[in-house]
Order: sequence, then structure tokens, then C-alpha cells
Amino acid sequence: MSSIITKNFSTELAQDFTYLFDIGANDYLPQIRKSYVFAMLGKQIPWNAGTEVVPTPTETIPSFVQCWDNAIVAKRMSLNDISYVVPRRNWTLNTIYYAYDSGNANFYVLNSKDQIFKCLDNNSNANSTDEPQLFLSSTSLEEPYFQTTDGYKWKYMYTLNTSQKERFLTADWMPVTYNKFVRAAALDRSIDIVKVTNSGNNYVDGSTQSIISVDGDGTGAVLKANVSNGRIQNVIVQSRGLNYTKANVIFTDITGGNGAGAAATISLAPQNGHGYDPVEELTANTVMLNIDFDGSESGDFPAENEFRQISLVKNPYVFNTSTLASGLLYNVYTKINVSPGIGDFNNDEYVYQGDSLDTATFSAQVISFDELTNNLFLNNILGTFQPNVTIKGNLSGAIRVGVSKADPELHLYSGKTLMIINQLPLTRDPDQTDRIKFILSF
Repeated sequence: MSSIITKNFSTELAQDFTYLFDIGANDYLPQIRKSYVFAMLGKQIPWNAGTEVVPTPTETIPSFVQCWDNAIVAKRMSLNDISYVVPRRNWTLNTIYYAYDSGNANFYVLNSKDQIFKCLDNNSNANSTDEPQLFLSSTSLEEPYFQTTDGYKWKYMYTLNTSQKERFLTADWMPVTYNKFVRAAALDRSIDIVKVTNSGNNYVDGSTQSIISVDGDGTGAVLKANVSNGRIQNVIVQSRGLNYTKANVIFTDITGGNGAGAAATISLAPQNGHGYDPVEELTANTVMLNIDFDGSESGDFPAENEFRQISLVKNPYVFNTSTLASGLLYNVYTKINVSPGIGDFNNDEYVYQGDSLDTATFSAQVISFDELTNNLFLNNILGTFQPNVTIKGNLSGAIRVGVSKADPELHLYSGKTLMIINQLPLTRDPDQTDRIKFILSF
């Protein structure tokens, strides 16, 4: 037995993943089918002593638990934070691009005006020497294609806007979207390209429909053959027709003529037509997630430390409840208010209650300490905090009395961990926005 998993399958998987971020759909879904996906930042402590050797994440329960223990903040993501992407292919002079149905991946380009085109015909494998560009003053979005001076026939697909460029365009990837006017003009399985493969001999010269017909299962296609010196020079598509899944060109000379030998091939548009669904047409089986963490976002959000771990978590609960978290931003740390006392706590050090760190009844790692409010922001909690008991800094030597504790806003270890990224440290700052990108291929 032999089989093949098609590109359509991987594209479908990418689309199904994208639906997880459709927050608006949750209003119409029962609880069991609702979906809220959060990006969590964490791990302010170095991976190991002395050097930062980033470990490979593992799909184990301890690894999932550590993501929560390391977490600092979680931000909900939406459809605005995700885009289909395909490998970026800048149009380059003297490069051969291939027809979309050739099986060669080099069939689309991004030009210097951020416009994306799909190659329908490459003039018999000629080098591309004329960059395809759309000028609305001279080219209609509804045209099936336009031809450049090098003989290439290009289909305009869409143009990237400023936001798409900023959030999803990288040196390696480019976002996939659609143009509503191109989509509206698309014709389902139409005939757009007819390529003469044998010009034949002895046909009666002229430009005529009568010597050419389409044998296929669609309707409405009308072709015209241009004949010069007894040979078929080219075929003009006068009407593109609809709903062809198979189509062959038949040449028959006019009555009394004795032309023979001409042949041509037809390239059919995909289901729904060229430009209707660039995700499928460009085989976008990869998605990019872009999430911005702004140091000035509301709430107690310590932004004076580093982070080394990012995870995606679906459907965590609000702390100590079975209610799905649906807000935008949640802290995942424990906040302890301490009394004035001796010294200030250091970022990254352990704090504890008890005679020593080894015998502590409560310990945690410091994300940051606000000396103005006397608030300790902590994660990696072990044991139970006791109010009105001294808290000590393992490295700083600071000594304060713990006054009160505020629990995380999310229920630790809830939901499903979808992805874990371990990385080198990135330093946060209250005055900066951290833009984090995930790449997922299916």
C-alpha cells in the first residue's frame, strides 16, 4: 500500500490551529469548546551557574509544571496576533520563476512595493527581467493576469499593509492575506492560460475561433487562435468559463483547410479561482504568532528583569476557580508585602522563612523588589507563607517581616500547555515593548 499526505492536509491543520485564537467565536460556544490561548513569560533565573546553556524543552509533566513555576505574566492572544506565513521570496532580477501548477515552490514573489504575485506562465522558462508591479491607474484588480515585458504572466494576489509588515514580515517569512476585490473577481476553475506546445503546419492564416474548441466538463470557455504562416502562434482566452476540472484543446482547420499537428495545454485555475484563497494557493502551512508585552501595561507587572522561557497555554483557570480566564493580562507571580527592615532584596535570589534555605518552611525566587512599596514579586514557590514571620534574602542578607500575600491571578498548572520555548535571556524594561514571535509549521 502506498499513500500521500497532501499539502492541503497541513494547510488545514494550520487553519484549525488559527481558529483557537478566534475569541469572538467563544460567545457562541459552550464552555467545553471555548478557547483562550495565553503567552506566558517567565524564568528570570539563569539556566545554570556560570554559563547560559539553554536546555531543550521536554514533553513531560515536570516540564509543564516548571513553565508555571517559572511564569511571571500571561497575556491572552487573538486573531490579530496570528498570521499565516510562507517563505519570503523577493523578486530578483534574472531568476527563473515557475508556474503555480508546475510543482516548483518558486512560483510567487514579493516585489519592492510589498505586492505579492503568483506566476501563471514563465515564457518557456525564461529569466524574469521585469519586476511585476501593480499600478491601479493602468491595471484592474479583476484582470486574470497581466504580462510583463519579459513575457511572464503574473496574477496579483494582495499587498501587505504597514501593520502586517511590522508584525509578521521577517527576513525569512512573509504574511499571507487576501485582497477582497481580487477575491470577488475570482472564477471557479476557470481557464486563464493556454500554452501552445506544437504550432502545427498548413493552417489557414488569420485570427479565428472556428478552428479551436475546448473539450472539458466546464462551461463557457471561448478561445481564439492566431495563425501566421500556417502555424498557430498563440491562443487568446476570450471567455474564461467556469467549473472545469479537466479541459483539452482541440484544433480543427477551417473548412477546406488542411492544417494539422497543433497542440496546446490548459492551466486551470484552482477551486474558487486565482486569488480567492491565497492561504491554500501559496500552501501556507506555517503560522506566525506575534505578541507584544508592554512594560507600561496596567497592573503590577515587574519589567526590570530578564526572561528566558515562553510558553503557550490554552484555557487556564482564574485562580482557585474552575472559570476559564478570558481577560487580557494576568500576573502569574505571588506578591508579598513586607515591612520596612534591613536591606533590600536582590533580583533572582532566593528568599525564605525559617532558620536556613535548606530547612525553610517557605521559599521562593525573587522576580523583583519594589523598595518604595515594599512589595516582593516571587515565583517558584515552595512551602506555605506565614504572615508576621521574618523573610530573609539568601544572598542580600535583607531581613523583613512578611505582612500579607497576594496570590497569582491564574490558577497554576491549569489548562493545556501547547508549546514551550527556552531561549537566552532577554532583558525587560518598563519603557520598552517586547515583541515576541512564534513560528509553527504543520
